Amino acid sequence: MFNAKTGTRRPLTRLEQLIMDYVWAHPGCTADGCREGVATERALKDSTIRTILRNLEEKGYVSHKVDGR
Repeated sequence: MFNAKTGTRRPLTRLEQLIMDYVWAHPGCTADGCREGVATERALKDSTIRTILRNLEEKGYVSHKVDGR
């Protein structure tokens, strides 16, 4: 979570850093694309990748938009 008083974010875990490295290298990627992209290093379930991305959004590192209906 972003700390407004200090202007800092909470540090990333190793797994979050792996995900962020992929996201930075592939802007606009989907959760499925991200999961597939890191599969060679870490096999993650769909629910796990979505939880990590949600945590990263809460920390202020990523944002998302919903396509579809």
